[in-house]
Amino acid sequence: MVDGKPFSVAFFDTAGQEDYDRLRPLSYPQTDVFLICYSVENSNSLANITEKWLPEVNHYCPGVPVAMIACKTDLRGRGSHCVTDEEGKKVAKELGVPIFFTSALTQDGLKESLNNCFKLGTEHVSYSKSKSTAKGLFSRNKKAADIPQPPVMPPAGLAPSTEIATSVYADDLYEMFKDAKYTDVVFIVEEQHIIQAHKLILCSASVVFSKILGVSSAIENDQMKVINNIENYTVKDLNMGTVPGIAGAFWKEPKGSESSLLTIAISPDIKAETFLRVMEFLYTGLPKIPETYPECNLHELIRVAKIFELYQLETVCVNYGNEEEFLNPSIGTFLNDETAGKIKKLFLNKLGDSNVTFDVNGTKLYAHKSILAKRSPVLNAMLCGHFTESSSENSQISIHGTSSELFSTLLEYLYTDHAPIEDVDSVGLLVLADEYDVPRLVNLCELYITKAVDRSCAQSIENMDIDVVSLLHTAQLHNADQLAKFCLHFIASNYLVFKVREEFSQLKGDNLDYVKTNQWPPLSYLAEVDEYELKMRKRGEMCSIM
Repeated sequence: MVDGKPFSVAFFDTAGQEDYDRLRPLSYPQTDVFLICYSVENSNSLANITEKWLPEVNHYCPGVPVAMIACKTDLRGRGSHCVTDEEGKKVAKELGVPIFFTSALTQDGLKESLNNCFKLGTEHVSYSKSKSTAKGLFSRNKKAADIPQPPVMPPAGLAPSTEIATSVYADDLYEMFKDAKYTDVVFIVEEQHIIQAHKLILCSASVVFSKILGVSSAIENDQMKVINNIENYTVKDLNMGTVPGIAGAFWKEPKGSESSLLTIAISPDIKAETFLRVMEFLYTGLPKIPETYPECNLHELIRVAKIFELYQLETVCVNYGNEEEFLNPSIGTFLNDETAGKIKKLFLNKLGDSNVTFDVNGTKLYAHKSILAKRSPVLNAMLCGHFTESSSENSQISIHGTSSELFSTLLEYLYTDHAPIEDVDSVGLLVLADEYDVPRLVNLCELYITKAVDRSCAQSIENMDIDVVSLLHTAQLHNADQLAKFCLHFIASNYLVFKVREEFSQLKGDNLDYVKTNQWPPLSYLAEVDEYELKMRKRGEMCSIM
C-alpha cells in the first residue's frame, strides 16, 4: 500500500560482477525506480555507486528515479572502516538522489525506505503517463507493440547450503570417561568403589580439582609478568583432612606401568552414585540424571556440588527440581566451551602430562592419547599399537604429508572442537580432516572455503584467484560432498565466464555433463538475447549493451 493505494511490486536483483556487464542492462527497461545499495562496512561499495552504478543506470534508463540504500547499519561503529551516515549523505547530496538507512537484521528503516522508494516509482509513472509514454510495473499499460522487448533473465538459483554436523564433543568426552583408557587419576569412593578419570578433563572443568591435582594456571597482573599459583594442594594437604570432600591421597604404581597414578580417597559421606554424577558433569557439562531421580538424591547432589564449588551443577539440579530442565542444555554447551578453552590453555601441546609425541617434519607436538583416541578413529588406530612406535606409554609417532602448522590446527580442533581455519591453508586442513576421519571439521572447512570463493569473486569472476575446478576435484577426492556441490553450482551458474578460463578444460565426465546441463544463463535465454539484438539492429536502433 502506498498512500492508501494497493500496488503490485516486483523486485529484480541483478548480478553485480563485471562479467555480466553485457547481460545485466537487459533487465533495466520498464524499471520505475532503481535502488542502488551499499554496505556501511564496505567503503568500496559506496565508491562504486559514483564510479559505476549510477553512470550505468543513467546511461540505459535516463530520467528514472534512483534511491541510495545504506545496508547493514547495525554494524555501524564496529570497525574503523565503516561508512558513516554523514559520508553517505554527502555522496547522495552530490549525486542529487535521496538516501535511506536500513538494517535487515534489526528491520530498522526497511518499511520507511521501501515506502519512499515506491512513492518515487509512482510519481515517475504519473509523470510518464502525463507525457503519454509507456508505463512500468506500477501502471500495467500495454507496451508499444512495435518495440522489441528484451528477454527476461531467469534466476540462477540459490547455491547449495553448507550444513555443519552437530557437535559430538560432549559425547566423545563421555565415552572417554566410560572407557577409562589412558587414565591418570583414580578415586576411591565409599572405601570400595574405583572411579578412574583424566587429569586433562578434571583440571580444565573445575578450579577445585585443578588445585587437588596440582595443575593450576599462572596468575598474570600488571606488577609482575607471572606469579606462580601456590594454592595447589599437596598430597600432605589432602591427607590432613582439611580439603573438603577429600579423605586422603597417595601415589600408586600399577603393575606393568612406568609411572605412578595419583589415588584419591573421597570423603566417606559422599556416595559413589553421587560422585559419579559429579564426574559426568565435569566431562560433559551435564549430569546423567534419570527421569525418576529421587528428590533426596537431587538434594545430595546439590550438597556435593557445593563441597567442590561446582555452582553451575547446583543450578542444573535446581532446574531439574523446578521442572525447568529445558534450561540446562544451554548451560552444558557453555561449560563445554569453557572446558575446551581451559584444555587449550593448560594441556594443548604441553610436554608436562603428555603421553604421545608427534614428529611433523622435525617439529615436536605433544598430546594426550585419551582425547585423541576418542576424537579420531585414525589416531585411535595409531595409538592402539598398529604403529610399532606407539606401543609404549610415551609414544613417538612420525607424521608425513602435511605441515606442523596444519597438524597443530587439527590437534587444536580435537582438543577443543574449534579450529582457527582462517589462519591456515583451509583446503589443506580439509584434506587432513578427511585423512583423520574428522567429518565435522571437514564441514567447517567446507563452509569457510565457500565463503572465501564468494569473497574472491565480489568484483570479477574472470579475474578471481581461486581455481574452482581444482577445488572441485579436491572436494570430490576427500569426501567434501557439500563443497563439491557448491563448486559445480558455481561453475554452472557462471558458465560464460568459466568456459574461457584455462582450467575449464579439466572438467570431464559427469562434472562436465552437469555444468553443461545446468549452465546459466541457459542456452534458451542466450538465443532470445541474440534474437532481440537482431530485431534491434533491423530497426536501426542497435542496443548499446555490448
